[in-house]
Amino acid sequence: MTKPKKGMKIESLKGQIQKGKGVDIGTMFVKCAHKESDDVVFKSQRNAFFDIEHTDFTKKILDNSGVRYIIKENNLYIVGDEALEFANMFNKETRRPLSKGVISPSEKEALPIIELLIKSVVGEPAHKGEIVYFSVPGEPLDAEFNVLYHIKMVEGFLKTLGYAPKAINEAHAIVLSELAEEDFTGMGISFGGGMVNVCLSFMSVPIFKFSVAKSGDWIDQQVAMATDETASRVSSIKESSLDLGKEGDLSKIESALSIYYNHLIEYVIENIKERITRTKKLPRLTKPISIFLSGGTALPKGFCNRFKQILDQLKLPIPIGSVRMASQPLRSVAKGALVAANADESRCKLLVK
Repeated sequence: MTKPKKGMKIESLKGQIQKGKGVDIGTMFVKCAHKESDDVVFKSQRNAFFDIEHTDFTKKILDNSGVRYIIKENNLYIVGDEALEFANMFNKETRRPLSKGVISPSEKEALPIIELLIKSVVGEPAHKGEIVYFSVPGEPLDAEFNVLYHIKMVEGFLKTLGYAPKAINEAHAIVLSELAEEDFTGMGISFGGGMVNVCLSFMSVPIFKFSVAKSGDWIDQQVAMATDETASRVSSIKESSLDLGKEGDLSKIESALSIYYNHLIEYVIENIKERITRTKKLPRLTKPISIFLSGGTALPKGFCNRFKQILDQLKLPIPIGSVRMASQPLRSVAKGALVAANADESRCKLLVK
C-alpha cells in the first residue's frame, strides 16, 4: 500500500485513477480512499473546527495561507487539521461537527462544516455519477439518535458534488477491507472515538450489525472523572504512551485507563454474545472465523492481546479463530468502502457493455 508523503498533493501522484471512492466519516477524522493504478491513495481531514474573531485582516491572512474556513453570522470557523493548530495556540479545545458517529444535534454550525470537510477530501468526481460509499454507524443498542437524518444529509452533500452516494455500515467496511482471503466471512469491530461498531458477515453478507455508544470518548470522560484530570490530558496519554500490556508501576491515569478499557471490551463482547444468541437462522459456520479490530481506540500497545484475553474468558457461542488488528487500523473503513465502490463501478461498466 503506497502512502503519500507528508505534504504531497494528491494531484502530483502519477498513475491511472480508477473510478469509485470510499469515505470514512468518523467522529475524529474524515478520510477518503481512491485507487491510482494498483495503489490505494488516502486523503484525510480532522473532524474539528475552531472559532476565532472575524476581521477583514484575519480573513486575508487565512486566504493567503490556504486555511479552510467558513463564515456564518459574522463568525469565522477554521475547519480541519488547522483547527487543532489554532486551538493549541490559544490553549483551548476544538469543537466537533460529529458526535457519536453522526452529525451533532448540539452544534448549530455542524452542517456547513461537515459539508466542507467532505468536499475537501473527496474532491471532484471522475465522472458525473461516480459511485462513492460512505460509512455510517449501526443502530445503537444503548442510545437514541437519528442515523437516518445523518445518512440523508451526507447523501445530499455528495450528490451536490456530482457523486452517486451509497451508505455502508462502518464495521461491514472492515470486513470488506480485511477478509477477502476468507471469502468475507468473519467479524469486523471498529473502536472509534464516539462508538464501537460490530458486524458479523457471511460471504460478504452482514448477518448482524450494531453499535454501542461507549468507546474512546467515553473512556476519556470516565477516567477524567475518576482521576480529577481533564479529558484532553487523559486522551493525550492514551494516544501517546498507553501500554495495555504493561504490568506494575502504573500511574493513576494508566491504572484507570486499564480498568475502563477492560470494561469497554467486556461490554462489547457481552453485546456480541447476546446478538449471536438472538439471531435466528444463523449460517452454519464450518470453520472458526477471524475477528479484525480497527479504529483509534484500538491503537494502544497491547490492545489486541487484552481483547483476546477477555474473549477467552467470556467465550462467544461460535468458533473463533484468529483475532488480529486491521492492516491499517485508521484507514480500514475507508478502504473497505472503496472496495464496495470499485465493485459497483465495475458492475456498471459491464452493464454498459
